Amino acid sequence: MPYCEEQLASWPDELREAPWSWLAALESGFTKPVWPLVRSLDLWSSREGLRDVDLPDPLRPEMRAVSRLVLGWLRDEKLSAFADTADQWENLRSVQFHMLTDSENDALARFARTEAVTRLESLVLVGVTESLWHFEKPSFRLDRPARLRHIGVMAADLVHLMREGLLPELRSAEVLVSTADEARELASCAQLASLERLEIGFRCGKNGKQPLWKPFFGNVIEADDEACAEFFSRADLTNLRGLRVRGTSMGLGREGLGARGVEAILPVVPRLTELSLELLPVGDRSIADVVASVDRQRIEKLTLSHLVATDNVADAFAGTFPRLRRLGLNGNHLGAEGVRRLLGAELPVLEHLDLSGRWGGSPHYARPSLQLVGDGGAVAVASAGLKRLKTLRLSAAGVGPDGLAALLALEGLEELDVSGNPMGSLPDVPAWGSLRTLDLADCGLGDADLAMLPTVASLVSLSLAYNNFSSEGARALAAWPVLPQLWSLDLHDHTIGDDGLAALASSRAALRLVELDLEQDVWNAHRRSYIAPLPPEVLARESFPALDAMFLGVVDEYHGTRNGTGVPVRPADARPELVTFLDHLDSWYEERTEDHPPKEEDFRAGRAEAWAGYVTEAEEFARRMMSGDIGWPP
Repeated sequence: MPYCEEQLASWPDELREAPWSWLAALESGFTKPVWPLVRSLDLWSSREGLRDVDLPDPLRPEMRAVSRLVLGWLRDEKLSAFADTADQWENLRSVQFHMLTDSENDALARFARTEAVTRLESLVLVGVTESLWHFEKPSFRLDRPARLRHIGVMAADLVHLMREGLLPELRSAEVLVSTADEARELASCAQLASLERLEIGFRCGKNGKQPLWKPFFGNVIEADDEACAEFFSRADLTNLRGLRVRGTSMGLGREGLGARGVEAILPVVPRLTELSLELLPVGDRSIADVVASVDRQRIEKLTLSHLVATDNVADAFAGTFPRLRRLGLNGNHLGAEGVRRLLGAELPVLEHLDLSGRWGGSPHYARPSLQLVGDGGAVAVASAGLKRLKTLRLSAAGVGPDGLAALLALEGLEELDVSGNPMGSLPDVPAWGSLRTLDLADCGLGDADLAMLPTVASLVSLSLAYNNFSSEGARALAAWPVLPQLWSLDLHDHTIGDDGLAALASSRAALRLVELDLEQDVWNAHRRSYIAPLPPEVLARESFPALDAMFLGVVDEYHGTRNGTGVPVRPADARPELVTFLDHLDSWYEERTEDHPPKEEDFRAGRAEAWAGYVTEAEEFARRMMSGDIGWPP
C-alpha cells in the first residue's frame, strides 16, 4: 500500500476513481483494503436494470480521502441527503451533478449555504452536454465568496456570481446560454478576462425536425448564431487557452449554431492551445476556416466532431503541427482519400487520433452512421509515421481485415477501437503489437477467430461484445494463453451455450479478471432462458478469483430494464460480487417464474445486407455533402 500510494501521488484525483462495483460492494457490506488510495467516486451504475448506489456515509473510513464526487442522476431525496452531509466530507474539493432540474431548487439552495461550498475548487451543476428540451435547470446563488476555480452553471447564474465578486479565483467555466440577452450580459462581465478555459453551449431555440433515422446535415438555429455572435464579439477572453463549443444531437444529425456562429468564434481561435467544436451543422467551408485560424505552433488538442466534414477539408491540414497531441474528427464523413491527404500533415507528437463514425451501441436497436475511412484510410494511418500514437479509434469506419492487419502492426499503439465494423473475420497475423486495450465489439466474429487469437504480452482488456461465438469458441477462449493476464473481458450479448460458459469458467484460466460481462439482450435469438440458472461453475469463487464485478442475465437495452439474472435462487455461500450484483437490481425487479421463447432471429442474420445498405447510404451522403447539396431543410 505505501508503494502504491507513492506511485499514485502524481495522478490527478479524477483518475483515482473507485468503480461502481466497489461502491456497490461497500453498500452490500464488503470493503477492500485499497480504499485509502481512492480519491474520486461516481455513484452512477450506467447498467441496465441496476440501480445507482446511495450516497455513502462521509464518516466511513473509506471516504476520508475522497476529494471528488460525481453524483449521478440525483433526485430530491439524494440531493437532500448530500446537502445535509456536505460539510462532513472534509477533503471534498470537486462535485459534479448530472441532469438537475428545477424540482431540486430547494435542496440545491440548502447545499449553497453549506460551509463545504466555500472549500470546493470545482462545482458542475450544468454541463454543455445537456440540452434544455425537457426541463428547466435550477438556479444557483451564493451568499459569500467561494474558492471555486471551475464552475458549470446557467449563464444567468454565472453573470450573478461574477458581478457580485463571489468567484475571485475562477479560471474555468462551462455554461449554457438560453437567450441573446443572456449572451450580452455574460459578455459584459469583466472577469471573463481571467478565464483560461471556457465550455459553452448555446440553447436559444429549438427545431427538432429530422428524417427518421437517416443521416442529414442538421438544423441551424438562427437564435444560437445570434447569441454566439453577440457573445464572442463583446467578451474579453484575453487569457483564454481552451475553448469547447457544443450543440446537441438530433437523430443522425445535429442542431445548434451554424456558419455564422463559427465565424464569430474565429478571432479567438489563434490564441488557443485546445479547441473543441462538437455537434454543429457547419460543413466544410467553416471547418477549413477554423483550421486555417489555428496557430499551428501553439495548438495541442483539436476536436472537430460531428460537424459534417468531408474530404474537402483535408487539404486545410497541410503543414506542420509540432505540438498537436490529440486530434478528433469523429462523427464526420471523411473517406480514405481524405484521410490520406489529411495525414500528409506533419504530426510528430500526435498521441490520440479519433476517426470513428457513430456506432450507436446495441445493433439490436441502434443503427450506425458511418465515416467510411475503410481499409484504405486504416492503411494510411498505419503508414503515416505517427511514432507516438498511443490511442486510435476507428469505430463504425468501414475497417476490414486488411485494414486491421495494418493497424495491428503499429509499434507503440496501446489502445485500438474498431467496434461496429462487421469485418467477418480477424486477419491472420502473428501478433497484436503492444496493445493493452482492444475493442472488437460487433465485428461479425465467430468461433474460427477465437481459435486463431495470437499471444499478446501487453493486452489487459478485450471486448468481444455482440459477436457470434458458440460453445466451441468459448472453449478456444478458455485455452488462449492471454486469458490469464486479462483484467477485463466483455462478452456482452454473447451466443455461447451453457456448456461453453461452464468450460470457460471451469478452465480456471481467468486469474486476474476484474470485470466480466456475460449479459445477453432480450432480442438475442440465442439467449438463455429468463428463468434457467446459470451453470454453477460461472458463479464459483475459484472460477474468477479476482473479480470485482460480474454482470449476468438478460437485459432489455431499449427500455433499460432487466428480464432475468441467471440466478433465480441466491446460493447460500454466494461470492461477494454476486451478492452485490443481486443486491443492486432495480427496486421494481421481480424474478420471473415463466419464460418467453427467444426470437427466431436477430440482427446477426441480416447483418451483411444491412451493412451494405449503410455503406451505400454513407457514400451517397458524403458525395452530396462534398457537392454542397445538403438537401436540408426539406
